[in-house]
Amino acid sequence: MSQNLLSPKLFFRDLLVNFISGVAGAALVGILSGQWWLGFVVFCIIVLVLFFARLWNKYERMIKLLLSGKVGYYYSFDLEESPKVWEEARRSFCYLGISADSIMEPLRRWIEKSPVSEYRILLMNPESKYLRQQEAFERGHDLDVRIEGLPADVRNAIDEAAAATSSRVKSAVEILKGTKVYRTDGRMKIRFYDEFSPSWMYLVDDRKAYIGILEKGKRGSSSPVMVIGKKDRYTGPFDLFRNQWERLWDDAIDA
Repeated sequence: MSQNLLSPKLFFRDLLVNFISGVAGAALVGILSGQWWLGFVVFCIIVLVLFFARLWNKYERMIKLLLSGKVGYYYSFDLEESPKVWEEARRSFCYLGISADSIMEPLRRWIEKSPVSEYRILLMNPESKYLRQQEAFERGHDLDVRIEGLPADVRNAIDEAAAATSSRVKSAVEILKGTKVYRTDGRMKIRFYDEFSPSWMYLVDDRKAYIGILEKGKRGSSSPVMVIGKKDRYTGPFDLFRNQWERLWDDAIDA
């Protein structure tokens, strides 16, 4: 299995090996021909052709993956970055999150003035049993933790946090339903999903996805974020996350 492993480390190792062998070969050809510069040029051309042919054959899959649509990566995604992302939207904006509490006020202001024609908002069902699991995960517990088996004080803290999050979800829905976009324009739909979510997500114009990767023991607002763009010619990672979002949307209930 290790023979099939493709990694940047192996890629750069091959670069170094080919560079050293190329220099050594050029020196040998130059010595034998008596014309250093001619031998060097000819050998370099041959080495470059063979080198790139070999790299393409070996790393074709990895190179295609790098070109498959990944646009960027944030090790930490400050709250101030979100409005910059929203401003990219021209036609549609989709959101997946727990309660949207940390971004609600700037999100509301942006929605009120934005010309985007479609908003779809996915929030966790405030009555969902998975709220406790989300809170336990944020507090540093494993995904498979049995909450009932935790000490009473820890369990109570999780229950209180889940109840508070439930209230924040309901408040977020009230705020969003109070916007002109929802109330009179009919450009916004809000639904509740009912399962544990390992990430939050922005989908912008069905062309770019921002995926916040939730980490155990950390708040969602501290998540690292992966940015992926849609590729028109072939299926890529963007389609995976978009399909996941659409599955959640189809299974969700109206708020």
